[in-house]
Amino acid sequence: MFTAAFYWIAWWLYQPLNRLIRYRTTPSELASKLALDPARPVVYVLAARSWGDLFLLDRICRDNGLPRPGRTGTLLPSASQAGALYLPALLETRIHDTALTGVVTRAAADPGFDCQVVPVSAFWGRDPGQETSLWKLIFADSVQAGMVRKLIIMLVNGRNVYANFGLPLSFRDFIAKEKTPDFAVRKLGRLLHIYFLHARTAALGPTLQNRDVVIQQLLNTARVKEEIAAEARRGKLNAEQAAEKAQRYAEEIAADYSATTVRFLERIFEFVWNRIFRGVQVFGMERLRETAQGHEIIYLPSHRSHADYLLLSYVLYQAGLVPPHIAAGVNLNFWPAGPILRRGGAFYMRRSFGSDRLYTAVFRAYVDSLIGRGYSISFYPEGTRSRTGRLLAPKAGLLGMVIESALRQSARKVAIVPVYVGYDKVWELSSYFKELRGAQKQKESASDLLKGAKLLTKSYGRVHINFGEPMQLQEYADKHLPGWRDSLRGGSETPPGWRDFVNRLGLANHRRINAAAVASPVSLAAVAMLASPQRAVSRTEFLEQLTHLVRLLEGRPYGESLQIPEPSPAKSLEWAAPIARIATVPHPWGDLLDVADRDAVLLTYARNNIQHLFAVPSLIANLFRTRGVLSEEAVVTGCRALYPFLRTEFYLRWEPAEAEQVARDCIEVMLKQGLLLRNDDGRLARPGVSTPEFSTLAMLGRVMGETLERYCMTTLLLADERRMQQSVLRDRFEEDCRRLAERMGVLTGRDSPEFFDKALFRGYLDTLIDLGIVVEGEDRRLLVDARIERIAERSLELLSDETRQTLLQLLTRRPQAATAALET
Repeated sequence: MFTAAFYWIAWWLYQPLNRLIRYRTTPSELASKLALDPARPVVYVLAARSWGDLFLLDRICRDNGLPRPGRTGTLLPSASQAGALYLPALLETRIHDTALTGVVTRAAADPGFDCQVVPVSAFWGRDPGQETSLWKLIFADSVQAGMVRKLIIMLVNGRNVYANFGLPLSFRDFIAKEKTPDFAVRKLGRLLHIYFLHARTAALGPTLQNRDVVIQQLLNTARVKEEIAAEARRGKLNAEQAAEKAQRYAEEIAADYSATTVRFLERIFEFVWNRIFRGVQVFGMERLRETAQGHEIIYLPSHRSHADYLLLSYVLYQAGLVPPHIAAGVNLNFWPAGPILRRGGAFYMRRSFGSDRLYTAVFRAYVDSLIGRGYSISFYPEGTRSRTGRLLAPKAGLLGMVIESALRQSARKVAIVPVYVGYDKVWELSSYFKELRGAQKQKESASDLLKGAKLLTKSYGRVHINFGEPMQLQEYADKHLPGWRDSLRGGSETPPGWRDFVNRLGLANHRRINAAAVASPVSLAAVAMLASPQRAVSRTEFLEQLTHLVRLLEGRPYGESLQIPEPSPAKSLEWAAPIARIATVPHPWGDLLDVADRDAVLLTYARNNIQHLFAVPSLIANLFRTRGVLSEEAVVTGCRALYPFLRTEFYLRWEPAEAEQVARDCIEVMLKQGLLLRNDDGRLARPGVSTPEFSTLAMLGRVMGETLERYCMTTLLLADERRMQQSVLRDRFEEDCRRLAERMGVLTGRDSPEFFDKALFRGYLDTLIDLGIVVEGEDRRLLVDARIERIAERSLELLSDETRQTLLQLLTRRPQAATAALET
């Protein structure tokens, strides 16, 4: 009786505080996501004995139209009255009988009783606490907090409350699966206990260590001590100076994570992002949240802007997940941004470790400490921001360090989460294209922050973040690195094939990033507009083409993680036109759409974000560029031959052995859309030239036109070198490819620096080497197989008549070829 009276007194005293509380829930749309059955009772399970948590739960249920929890006493909950249960009370029944024991036993023994069990975690504030800070341990939320301390926690953190609702579990179904009701109840208690522990770790992360303590622990690791001694033996420094040098390295590297700073930054960037962007769309969060419940997370995102660092942490914090420790380039460690980012979880690394073994040892020890403590980590495997919108080749250095550290520890499972980050418009775009044309990259400085204030006066459209399909690291290693446990957990060196394993994993992550692409309105508009002759097209034709592009993606999805936020072509154009600067030119026969030359160049970045999605359909369309009719086998054979080159350049998700089936699937989708026709004899034909479908097919072919031209240049140059019986150094050959593309770009009016990117030609050459058509000697000279002649001849069929003529003229007139012709 006394407890009930005190409860209602506390409830009334809580009401003034209740009005001041600001909370956030996961999932955000509770009623629709939980989908509770109104005919069955609901029992909410809270992690700790806390009236404050119960009052908060009541407020959330009231605001979201959910059954409100009540005090049911010894009665079973009903459809009209939901119940609430504290996990410690349920666990206590395993030790001795309590008032709850009879209720639970009665519920389990009654086959006609069922209820929906909903676990609820309430976090007052998002501070995990710090081991050496009494102040933070007092004010950080804790399941062990007593009544007075809990009141203080609620008063201090009431404006930053996060509640995580688990999906409902059928009590009766759970009981029915176990041997006895008593055993089932005990097991349910254990599972809920584990669930709440995982939910807390996912939301708050591990308890923080003081930064000075972390640095001291780094310096005391065996590896760092050995390198300090080795540095002293090399003679330039004595032992004390080497130790001071190691400490400077550690202080330069280590983060100083502060939950207060993260909360402050969230407030700041909530304002900034809403001014700069017209929304941040997030996909794949539910799958990520499930993964974070049982795994330590390593985020490996694409890197397209300096905003990536801040956006990822912001999105995760908003979603109720702990922001990761982020590896940032030391170039960002300038005042005042450097210290702020450091307190937001950034740790700094140099672009190159070179031969500095002491720095390498300190950095590796820090990575080991992060993984060992269970912190989530984020870094960019590309190593730098993409200047073209395409994924850059993954770097193996930091990736290898993190993966090795994660596999050496056995305390927890680790999941690698690929993250696609796409922008309608990147604010660094102008500087990117200046750099691609040869301008020097500008060093980041405090003055950039002052210039950045101008960004608040502009709009850059929308940001799209998609968390792709996770890779369970230990399972991936079991499949691709046999015997890794004996080597890595036995304390020995990395096993044979380690470098290949790291490279393979980096490529696998890239392919999952591309599989999680977001086909945004701006990107789709860029694909269609840049594939139109003279960058101009009628509005009607443009909308038809957008419709076909969307239907291609829907008919043969690139992957389960692919997202199409806006399938309506008219709404896509309405959104994209002001951002991409697509101008409308009125005309009596119908409006025309046009982009200026400079804007067309900038649009290539948006196109390149999703160009890979149309690689195979575009290749098929190109095969019909010079031929009206082809057998299906001829089309499939052409796709099978060229697919390895496309896979290398665009990190396509399918294995080469799957290329044939992928091609046939794409053909079926194109047939359904009328982009291809099937004749009575079974052969494939392109549509009539006066049809809208022919226009789309031609546009689709031009999507990959520049890629196929580069491929053709590579094979023609190799065939030319073979005919002249000249051995050629690889570096010189790659430079010749670049110069040929550069000259071709000028003559054909192209103003896209990526067209003559040497890295792309390097990828084609690597693929030809993998296929055995080219052999690279130890002196880096290239030996070319006779098959290149036929490949070069066939590649010309993929080009238009005008492009073919221009390219052959350029090859005839290049300096080496002209000299050889005069000599004969």
